Amino acid sequence: MTTLPTTTAAVWVYEHGGPDRLVHERKPLPALGPTDVLVAVDTAAVSGWDLKYRRGLQPGTKLPGRNPFPMPQQLGREAAGTVVATGPDTRLLRPGDRVVAVVHPENPHAPETYRGLGNLSTGIAVPGHQAPGAYADYVVRDERLFLPVPAHVDLEQAAVTLWPYGTSHRVLRDRLRVTPGDTLLVTGAAGPMGLATLQLAQIFGLRTIATTRYAARAEALRGVTGAETVVTEDLDAARHAIRDLTGGAGVDHAVDYSSHRDLLRLALEVLRLGGRLCPAAGEQNPPGPMPFTVFDLTRLEIDIVGVRGARHDDALRVMSLLADGRLHSPIAARFPLSRAAQAHDLMENGTDVVGRILLKPGS
Repeated sequence: MTTLPTTTAAVWVYEHGGPDRLVHERKPLPALGPTDVLVAVDTAAVSGWDLKYRRGLQPGTKLPGRNPFPMPQQLGREAAGTVVATGPDTRLLRPGDRVVAVVHPENPHAPETYRGLGNLSTGIAVPGHQAPGAYADYVVRDERLFLPVPAHVDLEQAAVTLWPYGTSHRVLRDRLRVTPGDTLLVTGAAGPMGLATLQLAQIFGLRTIATTRYAARAEALRGVTGAETVVTEDLDAARHAIRDLTGGAGVDHAVDYSSHRDLLRLALEVLRLGGRLCPAAGEQNPPGPMPFTVFDLTRLEIDIVGVRGARHDDALRVMSLLADGRLHSPIAARFPLSRAAQAHDLMENGTDVVGRILLKPGS
């Protein structure tokens, strides 16, 4: 009989601060519950939310329906791996199955889910937020918190698909309601969300303009995403590029991942009459009121829409696209779990990074 692990190497944060606050140590694993599975983590991805949790969220960022981020905490929302063992009442998974962690789990009994807004559902502890995350060799979770990964799909690619592509899918399809031939501006395009949005925009038949702070990232953005125009975040250059691409009419849609007040204002200024804007960065830098007036909304008759994660349907759709070979995330770097601090530092300070930064627990 195979002896199952009772402990795991893991990365925890005990107090907010810089990457040096990440602690690599051994932790006990919880016992398998009736519908739990034990998963050996092949890949955990570093995300912007991991960095925010480590630094400490700005006051006022608690999400309705979610408990505050607890301390201490084991980080990591994104992961993929292989099932090692299952509880006695599991029905969906079995040992040997390859799986990806659900990053936006839904509570099927929440009133928000009945309203078709499962991404906002209450009464659930999200792994990597309220429950221990995936910065570990092994994790124990309910089987419903994983999706199967087809045998031909790379586990690294599965690990980095559900969060950025799932949310981007919802932004484009449900919040902006894009149609083929529309023009789309993506600011802060070199991050995971921007890369995913631009790839999906190409699949949806959109014309795209992307901005990035660093010139070193521009060529990589063109190659990875197929963006028609990429400009560094010089506001005048961006205005001219958008004017040229749209014949002076403005873009149909804009999504802002930069969090920067000036770029959010730019996104509004270059919308065509009746356009749609999605501020999707999660916060604004510097903090303060959004740079719009009531008259801006009146004179342009635009829609400004928010987004808070993907629904289960979005996750299934992007996994299908991944299985069909239509999605691919560039990988910028891989680190062993013990070097999580270096991975965080690279994500925060790497000016030429285009692609995902991974942790490889087994290495």
